[in-house]
Formats: sequence, C-alpha cells, structure tokens
Amino acid sequence: MNEKDWWGQSKDGLFLLKDKDCKQLHSKKLTNKKMKKIVTTLFLTALSLAIFAQANHKKIKIILLGSFHFNQSIDSTSKLHANLFTYKRQNEVEDLVTKLVNQKPDKIFLEFAEKDQLFYDSIYNDYLQGKEPQRLRTKANEIFQLGMKTAKRLGHKKVFGINYQPEELADSTYKPKNSVDKAIRDLYIALGNYNDSTRTNSKFYDLPYPYRLPTQDSLLQKSTLSEFLIFQNSKEKLQRDNIENWNYFYSVGTGTDITATEYVGTFWYGANVKNYNNVLRRVDYDKDNCYLIIYGSSHIPILKFLFEMNPYFEIMDIDKILK
Repeated sequence: MNEKDWWGQSKDGLFLLKDKDCKQLHSKKLTNKKMKKIVTTLFLTALSLAIFAQANHKKIKIILLGSFHFNQSIDSTSKLHANLFTYKRQNEVEDLVTKLVNQKPDKIFLEFAEKDQLFYDSIYNDYLQGKEPQRLRTKANEIFQLGMKTAKRLGHKKVFGINYQPEELADSTYKPKNSVDKAIRDLYIALGNYNDSTRTNSKFYDLPYPYRLPTQDSLLQKSTLSEFLIFQNSKEKLQRDNIENWNYFYSVGTGTDITATEYVGTFWYGANVKNYNNVLRRVDYDKDNCYLIIYGSSHIPILKFLFEMNPYFEIMDIDKILK
C-alpha cells in the first residue's frame, strides 16, 4: 500500500481511501455533486467489504428433489407410473440413487408424517437387514425407491419424516395440543364446510397456462427417470401446477370477502412452513453439511423460497445433480 493511502474505518469493515480522494475532499473547489459521488462510492465500498467479511460462515447445502408419487401406478391405468419394476426402470432408479449418493447428504427428509416415523423406522431397519417391503404400495413409493435406497448406501441409521398433514385435523381421534391448535382445527373444519359459488374476476383467473408443456404420460415413456424429474422440477412445470391448483380459490368470493384464500394460506403455504420448520428442528449445525429433501414437486417452490431466505442454507442446482 502507498504510504499516502489512508484506511478509513466503518463499524463492520475497512475501506481504502486514496491520497487523491483525500485531496478532493479537502479541496475548496469540490462541488456538491462530486462530494456526493465520492461519499456514495466510499459507502458502497465499505458496505461490500463488510458484507464479504461476514459471508464466510458455513452454509448447509440443500438438495430439493421434487418427485411424482411412484406408487400411484397401483391405482391408476395411466402409463405415467407403470413398469417401475422392469429391469430398465430399476436401473434408472439405481442411476438416480447414485447421483444422490454422490452429494453425500448427512440427513434425508421424506414426505411422511412424524406420527408414522416408527412404521418407516421398521421398514428401513428391515431393509438394512436385506428385507424389502412386502407391501407393494410401500415398496413402490419414492420414500423407499429413492429415499431409503440412498440412505442405505450412505450408511444412514434412519430417514426422517417431516410432512405436516392438515387432513389429520378432521380426524375424530385428533387431540389439539393447545387452544391455538384447537382454533386451527376448527378453522380447517369450517373451511371444509364453507360453500361460496360467487367469484371475482374469473375471466382472468381462468386463463389457461400460456406455455405448452408435454403430456406427462408421453414424456415419461420417452425419458429416463432422471430426465423426467428434471422436467418435474422445471420452473414451467411448477408454475403451471401452482396456478391450476390454487387460482380457483383466489377467485372465490366478492368484494372484500376473500375467505377461501384462508385454505391456501393456512393449510398449503402454512403446511409447507411447518415442513420447513421440521427440518430446522433437526439441524446439527456443527456436524451437518448437506441435506436431501424428497417431496411432491408442488411443494418445492415454497420450500425453496424458505431455504433461500435463510443465510445458513444454500440451494443446490437439481438439474446439475440429475444430469
């Protein structure tokens, strides 16, 4: 550093002030415009250095894999889920699992409810002993085909269920945990009984998705599982699912009545906030470096937003992982 350079001090970092800048600052001929430009430059420099100085903290990598439900083939005549157990498809499953294993996730989070953890613990423990599930629906599920197969190859002792299911609130055996939980249950039941056929601006809400996407049946027949999951996680596919699932609810009601949006806000967005928080409650920040989360693809945009807004996580590019 030139001995005529000066170091300025900010609260969170240092910035370098050149000798020529010092002369300008003390010049009687300096205009207000030039003064503002120099001060702005110094401020932005100081801010960027301060941010950089704080940006070296550890970030846990997050792999969000949006999936279709593999076991739907049992109840469907659709070709979309067919032939999962053919030699070709099982090779594709193994290829997909290898790609996930290569990321070395420390924990794997899956789409089953916490109340079912003991059931899936028993399934996974049997699998560790070489016993695959006897029940076809369980064996065909992506929980087993992707989640447990990846976990076993990594030597994990268990997989974690984080799925909040608002449908449980309507179960006659459900016991609210507190007065707020009771109010949430009552809201869920009330929304289930809510019936309003009036709509606002339906002409806009009913507009079709403007981009043409391939039909899922035909695409899967022509694709590997990895290629199909890249499509499942594409912006266009997730965007289309979102407007087709929820635009009708947004349109229900007239005037200031937007009651129907309570279902979307509380029991869709809110459910995914709970799923996200179920991950956070299992974070071991000192030890963990990477998490794999396998979920129905329609959940992915909300989960991605939540993890992106947390400075202690880094979203991985799923396209690069699957290619």
